[in-house]
Amino acid sequence: MTTAVPQWPGEWQAEIQSINIGNSALGPTNSLFKGALATHPPLAGVVTSFITSLLDPHATLDADKALLIAMSNALVDPVKIANVPLLTQQNGGYRLPSAFPLPSYTAALECIAAKALWLNGHTEFLPWPFDDVALKPDFAIRGMCPAVPGADAKVFYNACTHVGDSLKVGGTKTTADLVNSLYSGITGKLGAYPTKNVTVFLDACDNPCLYNAAVVNFNRATLCASLTTKITQELNPELKPRLTSVFVLFPDWHLEQLPANSWR
Repeated sequence: MTTAVPQWPGEWQAEIQSINIGNSALGPTNSLFKGALATHPPLAGVVTSFITSLLDPHATLDADKALLIAMSNALVDPVKIANVPLLTQQNGGYRLPSAFPLPSYTAALECIAAKALWLNGHTEFLPWPFDDVALKPDFAIRGMCPAVPGADAKVFYNACTHVGDSLKVGGTKTTADLVNSLYSGITGKLGAYPTKNVTVFLDACDNPCLYNAAVVNFNRATLCASLTTKITQELNPELKPRLTSVFVLFPDWHLEQLPANSWR
């Protein structure tokens, strides 16, 4: 871990400020998102508030996520939720069916992931400097990548010894299902970057099994222990040395780092 740039947003400022520009995830010319702006003009103001909150080191992750959910809920189709039980709708881990583009939601979550890591002292996670779809982890790692990106995405990727990637794991109804889904996310990321050491960030906030109605209700230590055991017992021994670290963000906004020495 490095603390060379302790103040958030550090190198993430430009990345976040550009998220609503042009063809970016929340931008007006993005083929997916521009439809959302057209059908709900006030959404642009919520996007601006989201960016302001995200850039503020004193704004909580909860506040950032609340604005993201507000963007998503602004495009909920009443017809699609007519048959969803009220108790299900009130569950804090359930996301209402929405026309808000999933890629935009995911890109926004990646910025929240970066902020969560940074505010917990992990300032080594940097925005990936290229948009090449085939070679685009979410995070470059300070000290494990070229200091100056250059102009070639492939050259940069090949020079990185270690990459980081995030994944939203959501929708699970039991904690056993959640652990299995988190584990699948880890193996998937190792498979996606077969020549790299990989850090995996897992966002577990959108899971009904972690709530009792609107109130978080789960045992974080037990879930982390179960996931660590599953990695230790089931992960292919050839993959274990490449799994550098695993972070899990829970809906009480605690960021847990699993003990990597357990599987090495």
